[in-house]
Parts: sequence; C-alpha cells; structure tokens
Amino acid sequence: MPPSFFLDESGHSGDLIKSGVAYDFLDQPFFVLAALGFEDEVPLLRKIEALRARHKIPTGELKSKSLQSQPVFVAEVLAEVLDAEFPLFVEVVDKRFFICMNLVTNQLLPPVMGFPDGPELHFLKNGAVDFLYDEVSEHVLNQFVQACVDPSDHSLMSAFGSQLVFAAEASKKNPEMGEGVRRMVMEAGIQYVKMRESDVNAYLRFLPPPDRNKFNKQVWMLPNLSSFTNIYARINLFRGRKLKGVRLVHDQQLEVEEILRDAKQSAEKIKDAGLEVFTPSADYMFHEQATLEFSASHESIGIQVADVIAGTVMRFFRDRQRNPEKIHPDINKVMHALGKRSDASTAFGMNQVVPHRFLF
Repeated sequence: MPPSFFLDESGHSGDLIKSGVAYDFLDQPFFVLAALGFEDEVPLLRKIEALRARHKIPTGELKSKSLQSQPVFVAEVLAEVLDAEFPLFVEVVDKRFFICMNLVTNQLLPPVMGFPDGPELHFLKNGAVDFLYDEVSEHVLNQFVQACVDPSDHSLMSAFGSQLVFAAEASKKNPEMGEGVRRMVMEAGIQYVKMRESDVNAYLRFLPPPDRNKFNKQVWMLPNLSSFTNIYARINLFRGRKLKGVRLVHDQQLEVEEILRDAKQSAEKIKDAGLEVFTPSADYMFHEQATLEFSASHESIGIQVADVIAGTVMRFFRDRQRNPEKIHPDINKVMHALGKRSDASTAFGMNQVVPHRFLF
C-alpha cells in the first residue's frame, strides 16, 4: 500500500512583500514546511497517545505553538518519528536569503540570458546570494520589492540603478565580489534594453512571476510554494519515481490552495517540456503523479505531528541565529539527530535554503 504524506508549515507563509521592519519578517525570519509519510496512522497514533499520557498532555489537537512549554514532549515526538524511520522531509527557508535568491535568479543571472543550468551556475548563484545576504542594503531590497509590486520599465531600471550603487560601495570592502555584481547588473541591463526594443513588457522577464490567491490578489515569492514543490520532487526521488497511489495531504490553506495545485501540475509537466532542472537531492522528472488534498488539522494525526515538527524546526533555527541559550537541551539533541540522519542521496531529512555559514 503506497504511503500518504502529511504536510504542515510554520513561520507565516504569506508573500515576502510583507517583510516587516528592516526585513525582520514580523519576527518570523524562517519558514518551515514538513512532510511526514506513513501507510497506517495507527502505530503513530499509539506512540503519540503513550507520550501524551506520560507527559500529562491534555486531549485535543496537537499544535506546535501551544506546546512550547513542553520541550521534552516535543523532542520525544520527533525522536519517535526518527526511531520509527517514517519518511520525513523538511524544508527550512531563511526569508531574507530567499528574497536575495530571487533577486539573483531573476535580475543578476536571469534565465533570459541563457545561462545553462547545472552545478557551475548553482555554485555561482549561491555565492552571489550569500554575499548579498550579508552585505546588500535595504534600499536594494526595497527597489527589488517595488519592482515586483509595481512592475514597469521605470521600476526595473531603478532596481538596476540601486544595484550598481551597491556594487560600487561593496567594491571598497570586497573588490572581487563588488566587481562581479557590477558586471552582472551591467550585462542584465544591456540585455534588457535590447529586449525592450521588440517587447514593451520585457521588464516582466526580469521579475519573479506573481501568483494569484483565491481573492484574485497577486502574491510574490511564496516560500511555501517553492518548499511544497521541492518536497514533492524529494518524495519523487525517495520513491524512485513511483508515485501512483501516493497521497499528499496538506493542512488547509484556503488562500493558496489553487496556487499549490497549479504548482504541482507545473512541476509534473517539466519532463514533457523537455526542460533540464538542476536540483540536488530532488527529482523533478515525474513519471507518475501523487494526488493532493487538503484537510483540517484536527482530523489528522499526521498533519498534527507535521505541525509539531515544522514549528520545532522553525524555532530552533530562529533561536540558533538569535538566542542560542533559549534552545532546550532535548530539542538540541533531537535536532542534531535529525541533522545527522538527513541524506542528500535519498532526500530524507532537512533541506536548508539558508546562507552557507548558517547550514546546520
């Protein structure tokens, strides 16, 4: 019997246009999506009920937020999942890093410039994103966001202009990286001006495409969208492309359910489009398709445990960056166990979309 994978998230999944003050993302700098797979929920349910009885956790829905005062219980829940060897896939996204990644992907090294996808481009992008994460000014990020909110020739050229000013300043501290950014901006700008001669909307080719939620409002750079499709591709790798009968059961996401459905279908069509996608620890060549459904968390122990895992991982990464002494020893221990069990060859465990120096 094929397994079902239960998904839930933590860390506010709204678009990254809502960046808070100084890009603090309303004190939620990380987004985490977790997917937990099993064929039969009864063994997991029994383990959780035994843990609840031992720790005197009242009956009702398990929610990560309400269990923050029970770190030992939470750590034991995650330990049980690891001990039982349930398939577990976690995406950890640093939101500032994610914006910088979109800036690099869409403006400094945009697909329209014909760079072949592969390890070399992947390495170059990661280096540029790491540099921007540490050094880029809020003004540059603001101009990029403004170009997304109000796409036009003027907003794109303003974004390029802010990047050139930044590159000049950055060259004083790091001549090599500053010059590298300057060259990327100049080349992208030259290509854009050429495209503009035959396409008045060419500026759209240098921006991440927006999606529309159920209220027909545009949303940009959704971390849950890319996290969901990557987990789907990781499951595809884990399952050896055998997805027939597999269910993806996601916690209800009323605003973006259709966006996630569309993203799943788009990922499944990559093979037919003849596109080559370089994605370490994931397989976007879908020969079979899983089904996707949405369910209320109180109806599913799988979603509840995924919520506990997602919330635990999100707070661990946030506290590790800001306030390490807040991390409970049991949480620290089980997170290290998860880190050691993560395996790029099978896609099991954590995928971290974070600066290189913050990799856990």
